[in-house]
Amino acid sequence: MNFLRFTLSLLLWPGLAATIIYLGKLLRSVTHHSGFPWAEGVAMGGGFLVACIAFFSLPRPSGIYVLGHELTHALAVWCSGGKVHSLQAGSKGGKVLSDRISPWISLAPYVFPFYPMLAAILWLAGSRVWPEIQNLSTPLLGLWGIIWGYHYSFTLGLIPTRQPDFLIYGRIFSITLILLGNAFLIGTLIWLAFRPSTWGQALLNLGSEWVWVYSSIMHWLSGLLLRYLPHSA
Repeated sequence: MNFLRFTLSLLLWPGLAATIIYLGKLLRSVTHHSGFPWAEGVAMGGGFLVACIAFFSLPRPSGIYVLGHELTHALAVWCSGGKVHSLQAGSKGGKVLSDRISPWISLAPYVFPFYPMLAAILWLAGSRVWPEIQNLSTPLLGLWGIIWGYHYSFTLGLIPTRQPDFLIYGRIFSITLILLGNAFLIGTLIWLAFRPSTWGQALLNLGSEWVWVYSSIMHWLSGLLLRYLPHSA
């Protein structure tokens, strides 16, 4: 089974590369648009950078992160139709006991950003009650960047460790799914924020990148085989 997961990981790596290529093109098309909100973008990026620096230089809010981490496990269980028997969270770690397990449940906290999504929901709900809050979009995006920065700092900090979430299905398989899931998530958020094309066109463009990368690899491999395999006389 581990060999099958490792093989699947290798097969997904070109797809991951294709998705990253698509993200680069998507970002370029968005930022080259004349109406791109540079002030808000710099505020969010600055907040992200501040959080990354604070993560390594200040005491870390580990208990808060662990709580969100375990709640995400629990949400994944509920979304899968399962039951959560218990949830424990503290500054030194936590765990969720449920009636089922799957890659989605194990890796959900590394793909679904609990606190950034919670902050976005509160922001959207608040803007319905107090429309004036939209005038504070720049500082709020800076705060959102800080939340994202802490999320990814904690996530990247866990990857080199012997985290049980990674060991259940294998580290390489788990990290491959985490990277691919985050790439899809970031692409979706960029599309939702700027709508540079229709959803169908975005999926078509992404699929085209996948086809191009995989066909290029197949062309390269077939060339190697034709070059080095013995030919019949």
